Amino acid sequence: MTDQNCSQDKQIDQGDPQNDACATTPGMEPDLETMTRVGSNCDETSSEEGMDLATLERRLEETQAALAASREETLRGLADMQNLRKRTAREVQQARDFAVEAFARDLLSVSDNMERALNAMPDSQDPALKAMADGVKMVQSELKRIFTSHGITRMETLGQIFDPNLHQAVQQVATPDAVPGSVVSEFQPGFLLKGRLLRAAMVVIAKNEA
Repeated sequence: MTDQNCSQDKQIDQGDPQNDACATTPGMEPDLETMTRVGSNCDETSSEEGMDLATLERRLEETQAALAASREETLRGLADMQNLRKRTAREVQQARDFAVEAFARDLLSVSDNMERALNAMPDSQDPALKAMADGVKMVQSELKRIFTSHGITRMETLGQIFDPNLHQAVQQVATPDAVPGSVVSEFQPGFLLKGRLLRAAMVVIAKNEA
């Protein structure tokens, strides 16, 4: 009897494997809660990672926009500096070109007097007068060379249409041989200093016959 009871007790202890697999033990419930909690934590972590990625993308866009604005501002500053440098160089060059303007204008009277002296000298075979005329011509020629080297040029006025920016009309005459409004004679020549008016020419212009 004792052996049979022991054998039965072993069978009861071993039980049916199928019944053991289907049985619910108290130890399994905490594992399910833990798994659920872990899954929830994973979802929260994924959500936080998603939010961090969106934030990073937004910050990246903001940084790129700031860099583009900074680059544009830098280029604009460089362009302004280049324009300032060019303008300064141009102003310095103009100051150099026209520094002699007042002096050159004073020399024009010397040139006028040389021309008047030559026009007033009579044609003579007198050696003294001839030598004087030659000396005046040499001085006038040298003065013209200096004018040319400094960019001082004489304007051509005869036959040109009157320009109030370049000419000063001192008289009008009626003449059938000239276009009305054109220059027919010149009282005083005009000069330019490197393309800019140094002295206006005093001229006589034609008008329609009455």
